[in-house]
Amino acid sequence: MILLVDMDAFFASVEQQLHPHLRGRAVIVCGDKDRRGVVTAASYEARPFGVRAGMPMREARRLCPHAEYVEGNPRKYVEKSLELLEIFLTVTPDVEPFSVDEAFLDLSRLGARGDTYEAATHVARGLQQRIAEEHGLGASIGIGPNKLIAKMASGVEKPRGLTVMDEERFRGVFWPQPVQALWGVGEKSAAAFARLGITTVGDLARAPEPLLEQHFGVVGPHLQQAAWGRDRTPVVPYHEGVDPKSMGHEVTLPEDSRDAAFLEGTLLRLADQVARRLRGDGFAARTLTLKLRDFRFRTITRQRALPVAVDDHVSIFEVARALWREHWKGEPVRLIGVSASALEKKGEGEQIELFARDERRSALQEALDQVRDRLGEASVVPAGSLAYRRALGHVPFGAAQRTDADAPGKGDARVQRRATRDRLAGRSGYDDGAERSAPDPTQLKPRLDKRRPAP
Repeated sequence: MILLVDMDAFFASVEQQLHPHLRGRAVIVCGDKDRRGVVTAASYEARPFGVRAGMPMREARRLCPHAEYVEGNPRKYVEKSLELLEIFLTVTPDVEPFSVDEAFLDLSRLGARGDTYEAATHVARGLQQRIAEEHGLGASIGIGPNKLIAKMASGVEKPRGLTVMDEERFRGVFWPQPVQALWGVGEKSAAAFARLGITTVGDLARAPEPLLEQHFGVVGPHLQQAAWGRDRTPVVPYHEGVDPKSMGHEVTLPEDSRDAAFLEGTLLRLADQVARRLRGDGFAARTLTLKLRDFRFRTITRQRALPVAVDDHVSIFEVARALWREHWKGEPVRLIGVSASALEKKGEGEQIELFARDERRSALQEALDQVRDRLGEASVVPAGSLAYRRALGHVPFGAAQRTDADAPGKGDARVQRRATRDRLAGRSGYDDGAERSAPDPTQLKPRLDKRRPAP
């Protein structure tokens, strides 16, 4: 049996638990309250007014002007998430943090204590009770034979719900629902399905497989299996770790801008931070993506595959700038972002070294990284972004000192567990002014390592 523990309105609930005067009141967690941005989280008291995560702050204030607006603290939420992780690990070692407020638990090792729906329900109720008593927080839990069903079951009854589903009940509940209710189907995919006459999850399950493969490639049949409630994805225990699929930074600008020099300076600073994260974790990227959101909230993403993997800010910036100049039409920009994907570990391909240009440049980059590790990100910045350093102060930056034992591929199991906890920090989804932007996990490492030595 698989459990998915989903913390209810996590960021807002943590604030209410820490600040008693907020309990029972509409609470909206956001980035800088004096800047633009989006809602990071809304308490259940705010949701009847239509406030949702991802909503522009201006709209949230219109819908719920009496709410308490709290400037969130991602460090606080990650630490609370790690405390909850300790509870999960008392149940089973097979725990996979899915995000800062969700985790999968595989009960297969528990034998008779977790191999039936009744036994799994008993475990789930015990978890809910401990979370409420020890942390004052609510959790909704889904139970199913696989990760897909457990995940979708967790959202059926909230807050503090507990939903048990097998494949048959899954189909009974979700087949009548819109196809976008299926985990993995977004707005654009739903629109594409609708053009084929597929509007519900049941329609997708019954659709001809050749039709799905023709229009969606290998993803089509995969989603059809999901529509039947079938999923073979294993729970990956947190201590085994999973390499990230992408790394990126994006930022909501202080005000809409069509200043090309300012926007390219922003791109350079973002490219620099993406490069820092890549090098810090021992990766290089073969695909780079530019994200733009204009003043009408229209969003475009454009990406480019590279012949060799890169990890330096100059290469990343040059590609991002080329995409920017090709696709920007001069309209005011609200948000801009750069991300890297198709990641590979350094040393896996000789071509990575081709982009280093020469040993001298590589040594210089390493020296600059060491300076920033010791003195902070602002100690060294690309010259092209220096004129906008103050304006870009809200971009989430950060770095931590890295010892030889922390280097990728080195160290013992204890270091691996600590690194996995750092990856959890990077999944917080917290919006610190950058819409739907996660904080740099390296910002959190020094404090977390000191506070929570790995077992």
